[in-house]
Amino acid sequence: MVERQPIRAALAAFLGTAIEWYDFYIYGTAAALVFGDVFFATNDPFMGVLASLATFAVGFVARPFGALIFGHLGDKVGRKKSLIITLAVMGIATTLIGILPSFHSVGIMAAVMLVLLRLVQGIAVGGEWGGAVLIATEHAPEKWRTFLASAPQYGSPIGLILATLAFRSVSALPQQDFQSWGWRIPFILSGVLVIVAFIIRAGVNESPEMIAQLNKAPSHDVVPVREVLKTKKKAVVLGIGLSLLGIAGFYFITTLMISYTTTYLNIQRSQILDIISWVGIVELASFPVGSYIATKIGERRLLLLTTGAACLWSAPMMMLVVTGSVANIAIGILVATFLIGAYYAVIASFLPRAFPVRMRYTGISLSFQLCGAIFGGTTPLVGVWLAHAYGVQWGPLAALFALIAGGAFLSIWFLPVEDEAPATDVALGRANRSAYAANG
Repeated sequence: MVERQPIRAALAAFLGTAIEWYDFYIYGTAAALVFGDVFFATNDPFMGVLASLATFAVGFVARPFGALIFGHLGDKVGRKKSLIITLAVMGIATTLIGILPSFHSVGIMAAVMLVLLRLVQGIAVGGEWGGAVLIATEHAPEKWRTFLASAPQYGSPIGLILATLAFRSVSALPQQDFQSWGWRIPFILSGVLVIVAFIIRAGVNESPEMIAQLNKAPSHDVVPVREVLKTKKKAVVLGIGLSLLGIAGFYFITTLMISYTTTYLNIQRSQILDIISWVGIVELASFPVGSYIATKIGERRLLLLTTGAACLWSAPMMMLVVTGSVANIAIGILVATFLIGAYYAVIASFLPRAFPVRMRYTGISLSFQLCGAIFGGTTPLVGVWLAHAYGVQWGPLAALFALIAGGAFLSIWFLPVEDEAPATDVALGRANRSAYAANG
C-alpha cells in the first residue's frame, strides 16, 4: 500500500504551482506594461496594449490542449509524472521569453516567437492545476481535505507576489533600460526557481487513490476524455461556470486593472503594482478563512456566499476605481480579492467531487482550462474595449464583473457532486451526502 504523504504532497503542489503561476503572471504583467512597445510596432498606445493582451489571451487558448494532454497522461499513468513534465516545460518556455530579441531587432519574427512560447506556457499551465490539486487532495485524509486541497491555490498568490515584486524592482529603472533589458530579468530568474521545485516534486509518492485505480483496472482500457465527454458533459459545462470568478474575475482585478488604471486614470505604474502586490497578500489571508468556514457550513454554501457577495460588490468596486484615488482603487480591488480568495480556496476540493478517480484529472482540468480559454484571456480584452468605447465610466466594467460572478454563482448552485464535503465533521458529512446528491 502506498504511504500517504499529506503534508509533503501539499507542499510539493504549493511550491510547484507557485513557480508556474509566477511564470504566468510575469507574462501578464509584461503584456500590460511593456510588450506592446517591445514586440509590436505601433504608435497608438491603445493598439499596442490590445496586441500584447491578445498574446496574453493566446496562452488561455492553449490551456485546454494542455488539459487534454496532461489530463490523459495523469489519468493513465499517474499524477506525479504529469506534474514533473508540466513544470519543466513551463520553466524552459518562460526563460526563453526572457532572451527573445525585440521587434526592432528581428521584425515580425519577434512577435511570432513570443506567441509560440506563450502557447507552450499555456499548454504547461493547462496540465498543472488539475494535477497539483489532485496530488494534494488524494493524499489528504477526509478530515483535512478541504484545507490541504487548497495548497495549490496558495501558489497562485505567492506567484503573483513574486511576479509583482520582480517587476516592481525593475520598474524603477529608466524607461529605456526597462524596455531594453530590465523586463527580461524576472523571466530569466524562472530557470533557477524551476530547479528547486523539480527536486521537491520528484520526492513525492504517487497518489494512493490513483495507485488503487490502476491496480483495479488496466490503464490501457481507459480513454479519460472519451469517458468525460460521454458521461460527465453537464459536470464539465457547470465546472467551467464554477471556475469563472477564479479565472476571469481574477484577471479582471489584476491584468485589466493594471491596463485600465495606467492608461485611462493616469495612475503611475509603480502605484498600481503596489496594489497588485497586496492582492496576493489578501488572497493568502482569505484562503484559510474560506476553508475554515466551508468546513462549518459546507463547501457549496461557502461558494454561493462568496460569489453572490462578489456580484453585489461589482458596482461599488468600479465606483471606487473610477475616482482615480489610489486609496479608493485599493479598497475596491482588495475587497473583491478577499471574496475571490475565499471562493478560490474551496473550489479545489469541491470540483474534483464531480468526477470519479479514473477521469478526474481530465475532468477538472478541462473544466478549469476551458474556462480560462473562453473567459480568462478575453476578459482583459473585453474590458479594454469597453473602456475605449465608454471612457471612464463605472457601469460597463461593473456589469462585466457582475456577469462573471453571477455565472459562477449559478453554476455552483446546479453542479452535481458525488461526494459532498462534510459540513461540520466527517460523520455529519456522510449523513448528508445522499441529500446533497438528490438536490444536485
